Amino acid sequence: MIEIISDFLPELFFGFLVNLEVAVGAVVIGLAVGLPLAMLRHQLPGTRRVVWSCVRLMQAAPAYVVMFFVLSLLPRDFSLFGVRVAGVAAVILAQSVYLASYIAENGYRALQHWQRGERDQALLFLPNLLRGFFVVVMSSGFGAAIGVSEAVGVTMREAERLHSVGQRVVLFLVAIGFFVVVFGAANAAIRYLVRRMSAQSVTA
Repeated sequence: MIEIISDFLPELFFGFLVNLEVAVGAVVIGLAVGLPLAMLRHQLPGTRRVVWSCVRLMQAAPAYVVMFFVLSLLPRDFSLFGVRVAGVAAVILAQSVYLASYIAENGYRALQHWQRGERDQALLFLPNLLRGFFVVVMSSGFGAAIGVSEAVGVTMREAERLHSVGQRVVLFLVAIGFFVVVFGAANAAIRYLVRRMSAQSVTA
């Protein structure tokens, strides 16, 4: 079992890097779409209803359905720099729809706080963005449904090779422990960042 785990951990780590790749791509697209929507809603009152409707539509779109829709539009051999990325691109675009609406909402509130001089509240946009990033990292596991080799997919594939229920349980516990450590550290970093920003805004 120790040998299985030692072989599994590197695969789990590289699968997790795919989750991070998806999240980074979704953040980039989400910022490119969400921030302009937040600014339009804040600066042009006449566009607020239209922007609000767009944000609500993006929030209502199930990421799982969007993923399969995008995958059906992309060529199966869609590649970047010679590497096939159709599956990963579909997951990124599906997640970016959610993240764009999240950024639009939080960005709009941050602009309102900034305009009122509530800089400590406005600066919460940054830890909120980080929190959204980690939500995408966690939820990008549904990419396993279309064969994306992210952490959940790697775990399921490895579990299928094991014949003993006990070994599968240990494997899943190792994967869960990995995520608990990673996201526990991330949550601690977010809380620390919020405390630091709040303290700096008070002393400024």
